[in-house]
Amino acid sequence: MKKNVLLYSHELKTGGAPAVLCEMGKILKKKYNVVVLSPSDGMMRQQFEQNGIEVIISGEITDLLRNVIIQEFEFIVANTTLALPIVIKLAGKIPIYWWIHENTPAYEGRCGMIEYYQFAARYAKIFSAGHVAADNFYHFYKIKTEILEFGLQDNYTAEKDIRKHESINIICPSTVCELKGQDILVQAIRRMDAGLRDRCRFIFLGKLRNDNIKEYRMIEKLTEEYVNVELHLLVEREKLLDLYYDMDVVIAPSREDATPATIVEGLMYHRICICSSGTGVSRYLQDGKSGFIFDNENVDDLKAKLEYVVRNYEELEQLREQGRTVYEEIYSYDIFEKNVLENIGRLNSCRI
Repeated sequence: MKKNVLLYSHELKTGGAPAVLCEMGKILKKKYNVVVLSPSDGMMRQQFEQNGIEVIISGEITDLLRNVIIQEFEFIVANTTLALPIVIKLAGKIPIYWWIHENTPAYEGRCGMIEYYQFAARYAKIFSAGHVAADNFYHFYKIKTEILEFGLQDNYTAEKDIRKHESINIICPSTVCELKGQDILVQAIRRMDAGLRDRCRFIFLGKLRNDNIKEYRMIEKLTEEYVNVELHLLVEREKLLDLYYDMDVVIAPSREDATPATIVEGLMYHRICICSSGTGVSRYLQDGKSGFIFDNENVDDLKAKLEYVVRNYEELEQLREQGRTVYEEIYSYDIFEKNVLENIGRLNSCRI
């Protein structure tokens, strides 16, 4: 009979940390009965339930609920730094695994909580979803963590990958905001050699919100200046995956990003990937060999990478294949499954 395990997510919104926790849940379900607990309902609930994972919504971890967790579950996987309250509530009562994902802005206003995190760390095995997340957690709380990169199911189909366009199609599919660095890409496009820029088609995906008006308007203005620059609404992941077949280059100009899923997807799809040195995935890429890495926030360096790709596009087949190898060796679902099953569920003690 399978034992019960609990996953905790502070929210169930689509994408981000809840999405990769769902992928972990699907893996753990091969060995355990998996239940998700969250104080906030959302669209990801459907994804969990479609994969046979029960979802419980509870805004407070009462003493009664804590006792049920201790009695009924073999261990808990807490997701993100915002799981601190439940980690403290269960400290010393049940084996705890804690998966950290956050970029720097998430720590604003929480520097005074270092003692709480250091206390909780005594009772949890802590992993980070990439080196950027690990560096941040150590910087703010002086707690070292192990790396547990997420993995993505391979959706690439070679038969669909038939290039039907003459332009070099370049996509930046990240959420529009200052941290994701679309303003850096906007400036780089403006500074490109006109002849090389004209050979490209640039596609931005995004949605106007109250907190991204400046960045969104910058992209809008660029679309007015150049007919080969487009801005479209964000699409569902399934549609984005199909869109990659019509793209040649995937860019993540982020100022900081633990692991941009769009670059992992680009590598999966044999696309040329360009990312900043502020991304966690850049640790695994060799500049000019498996992808391109530009100095963080350096507009001219990004411009130079773009121009190099346009000039040498036909000679970059080996780079695309080397990028695909990075996906297979670091971010593939098989590697993720292996790492999850080797690292989660092995604790014999409630204290680290």
